[in-house]
Amino acid sequence: MARSSSATEPGGRRAIGVRAGLSLERIIEAARSLDPDTLTMQALANELGVDRKALNHHVSDRETLFELVAVDAFSARFSAVHIAEHIRWQEACLAYARGFTESVIATGLLADRIRLSDSLVTKVLQPTEAVLKRMVEGGFDDEFAMRSLALLTNICSAYARDTVLVSRSGVNPRPHLLRKSLDERDSRDFENLTRIAALPASTYDEVQLELSIEVFIRGTEAVLRRRKESS
Repeated sequence: MARSSSATEPGGRRAIGVRAGLSLERIIEAARSLDPDTLTMQALANELGVDRKALNHHVSDRETLFELVAVDAFSARFSAVHIAEHIRWQEACLAYARGFTESVIATGLLADRIRLSDSLVTKVLQPTEAVLKRMVEGGFDDEFAMRSLALLTNICSAYARDTVLVSRSGVNPRPHLLRKSLDERDSRDFENLTRIAALPASTYDEVQLELSIEVFIRGTEAVLRRRKESS
């Protein structure tokens, strides 16, 4: 995990990382300039022109470094998401979902390394508070708002990670695997799958994201209406 930054060690000596002129911000900035596939603690030390041990004052290992870079890239983008005042909860959820998805995609190959942490939560409080406010104003109780937003976040996270995977490999894995499996079987036994597998449509494009958000909103509207009617 990341270590706290202190200018001095016991006895008044300057800490190794500080003596090397390092800060966590400078380390993250340098790490983001390197290819994640080749990013190691030694490669980062070389980029910064410091001894490998100097990094340990701020970052203990490579996995922690990946998480710090991912959280920094995500939060820098998502903290700027604006949920306008006086809009319906549906519009707020749409703005939140698009902003969240774009922010995860912005982390690139490190999308899977985004972890819940104090620094992440602090930086995403504002857009999260804003969308929850619109939901409560729209008739959600606190628990239903929490569960609904968690569902929307999961939908967007899955889509964003799929998008990053496809952009890296250049292959749409689901239709590719489906067609490969069907090639080994009698198409007459799988008429629907064979027909659908031949479609040029991709479930990794923006149409898929917009459909997912729409289904979430329409489904949530229906559940909210049912809850109101039964109360």
